Amino acid sequence: MNDISSENVRHLQLRVTETGNAIGERVHDVAAATAVAAGQAGDAARQAWSQAGEVAEDAVDAGRRATRSVSHQVHESPLIALLVGIAFACIAALWLRGGGPKAIAPSSRKSRVATAQKK
Repeated sequence: MNDISSENVRHLQLRVTETGNAIGERVHDVAAATAVAAGQAGDAARQAWSQAGEVAEDAVDAGRRATRSVSHQVHESPLIALLVGIAFACIAALWLRGGGPKAIAPSSRKSRVATAQKK
């Protein structure tokens, strides 16, 4: 009976060792895959940062060119620039008031707010 139980113990030890080795290999594989994924994520982040910098530079350059162009046009014809500015101001005022083609005209009814009566 002792032989059977010692054989069972050895068999159990062997299975535990094999299972431990298999788990160790899987942990190693997962660690390697994680390192590869982290490296790829880092590369993607560096590339995105670089592209964002390039886009920002392009936007700044376009803004500078537009500013120079508008400044040049204002210096060449200040009256036209003034008229365009007034037109934009009127459009902005209408927009802020909620005016436009679908705007409702004010009511002809008297205001409910009490007004001082003349004596």
